Amino acid sequence: MKLATNSWRFIRLFFTPVACLLLATAARAEDLAPYSFDHFFDTSRLVKIDLKVDPGDWNKLRVQHRSLVKTLRTDIPPSEREKPFDYVPANLAIDGTDVGKVAIRKKGFVGSLDPNRPSFKIQIDKYEKKKMFAGVDTLTLNNNKQDGSIVSQYMGYAVFNQAGSPAPRCAFAKVTVNGKNLGIYSHVESMRKPLLVRGFGNDAGTLYEGTVVDFYEDWEGSLEHKRGDDKPGREKIRQLIQLLESEEASEEAIGRLVDLDSFYRFWAIEGLLGFWDGYSGNANNFFIYLNPKTDRFHFMPWGADALFRKRSMLNFNFRAPVSVKTKGRVAYRLYQLPESRERYRKTLHGLLKEHWVEDKLLAECDRIEALIQPHLSREQQRFSRSLDGTRDFIEARRRDLMKETGGGMPEWRKEPKAPPVIAAIGKIKAK
Repeated sequence: MKLATNSWRFIRLFFTPVACLLLATAARAEDLAPYSFDHFFDTSRLVKIDLKVDPGDWNKLRVQHRSLVKTLRTDIPPSEREKPFDYVPANLAIDGTDVGKVAIRKKGFVGSLDPNRPSFKIQIDKYEKKKMFAGVDTLTLNNNKQDGSIVSQYMGYAVFNQAGSPAPRCAFAKVTVNGKNLGIYSHVESMRKPLLVRGFGNDAGTLYEGTVVDFYEDWEGSLEHKRGDDKPGREKIRQLIQLLESEEASEEAIGRLVDLDSFYRFWAIEGLLGFWDGYSGNANNFFIYLNPKTDRFHFMPWGADALFRKRSMLNFNFRAPVSVKTKGRVAYRLYQLPESRERYRKTLHGLLKEHWVEDKLLAECDRIEALIQPHLSREQQRFSRSLDGTRDFIEARRRDLMKETGGGMPEWRKEPKAPPVIAAIGKIKAK
């Protein structure tokens, strides 16, 4: 018995520090942040992102590009396409805290790709499961190549969230790679569980991403499945396509598949902000979430670097309304109904009344300019001039919208064309 007691003491003496070490390692594996998620997305400061990458890996990453031909094919589902960008290892430090080894890759569609200042996805838990920073396992850093003002994503997502239309949180980051300053990036919350829970009260539904895609016949496989059960989600997509292709697409019928309160708000915010490259403006840059609470689709914005423009930069048309965009098929079919136009108008006017406060928006432009201007890279020198354009938009927006919608929404019946596609139709051999 004495031997057993001594042995137990030995075990306690030996294993207690080991257990403490294991617990510390487990805690480290869970979250390395010295502060909260809210502080990580605190918009009053710059997050400092420092990456160290092998020069060969960096050169490989930054010159990778996306094949437009492969991207626009509808005969191959996104899940089966070859991924355009490869992950490479890197060491990450955030605000001076060493996060350790992570995986990084280039990201973006055609317009935002850049070999000198690429946008990034950073996967924190690639090499160590459950490793996080401030409750986040993936970072999205956008270079704002298409947005010289640098404020579109930050201010746009803020308006969506304030108006009750779920969107990512967004702050600003100063990024360096191997000691070189790449300037200011938009630090955007990824479309993950925390965003869904905050926006919908759950993350049990099915999530899809839409990139230059819409609800057309034979296109149901083109929306990229991101999470949740794909089978019921894909069936709902097919039902929505069939409805929009038919003559039965009443507001009531669409409302059985799309949460209309949510959609009108989302749609009117895109119109208010002049989001010409979003769902209603270009059938692009959106997510849909099949919410199990409503059994309907809810739309969310993404890639919001094309805001604060009076007219679209694509298919420029002086006759098109400035208060509404109808290239997205759901928006188009609804807009052809008089009662739906009036519902859109009331939603838009409500947004103007409750969430479009020019003095606050202009003050925010001034604050951001002071915050980020000292840290810009050489490639971001058009910032101040572009920001002045955003100020002009803010000052004129209410006047422009009320002039066009004060007596009712303008009619606009131009039917959208399907986004361009490329499909394999056969093979040839030639000499």
